[in-house]
Amino acid sequence: MSSTLPAVFAPHDTLTAAARAVLRRYDLSSLWQGTTSGPQSTAVLEGFFGPDHYRFALALTEVHRDADNPALYHVRGKCHYRKNVRPFTGTLLIRQVEDLEPPYEFDYTDATAPNQSEAAGSDSAETVYERKVELAHPREVRAELRIKEVEQANAGEMLAAASLLFYVKSNGHLGYIRAPFRGTDGLYNAGYLLINGSRLNISTKQVKQFVVADNVFSAAPDVYKDFEIGDRGGEMNPKYAHLGWNEKWENEEWWADSPKPKLNL
Repeated sequence: MSSTLPAVFAPHDTLTAAARAVLRRYDLSSLWQGTTSGPQSTAVLEGFFGPDHYRFALALTEVHRDADNPALYHVRGKCHYRKNVRPFTGTLLIRQVEDLEPPYEFDYTDATAPNQSEAAGSDSAETVYERKVELAHPREVRAELRIKEVEQANAGEMLAAASLLFYVKSNGHLGYIRAPFRGTDGLYNAGYLLINGSRLNISTKQVKQFVVADNVFSAAPDVYKDFEIGDRGGEMNPKYAHLGWNEKWENEEWWADSPKPKLNL
């Protein structure tokens, strides 16, 4: 990995003994991949690339924990930019594990998750809610993501900070928990997975910033104004069409195929 990419973490080890215990206990592979439904599913993280904030997408198609180091994960995936796809390989090295402070929102599909609205009914209900939160133990994991695209002209290397938010379900499995990544006091910019870093073009030596997330508004809520229009925000504003937000891909599951890469960043 080139030294020209800006560092995202301090060079020294920042994991505590408690953090290492968490990493030994829980395998976060499926969470990093963007799904809790099994290894065959892949979630696409969308966001922005470069100074023009062009549409950019990244998918981790394979993630597995290192057999000897529970803080290290090996990854494969693809990135999508201007109708072109590049495969990559790399690593996720967890650098920090912290308790997650509210506000946050539990997985709405988890019927046994703590429900704040139910807790408002009485003091006893509030006590039950607090106990459920204690058992769920919401956490934020921050990792250093290093990836290298398949070697060819204009291939890239990326160095980024990846933040993952999760909790322990009542059955012992892991689930996502949503929270604002930008320190707001509301949940309208909430997400559970955010990757923010830089890409080096090995041919031109240009370095450009990128950010992707499960929720594009948690990736960069301050990038665009009136990004979506309509009562439910279901339609993209036409003024951003030239930045890739209205493009129709011939193959919607672009990460599942291996088209000849033509990416030139």
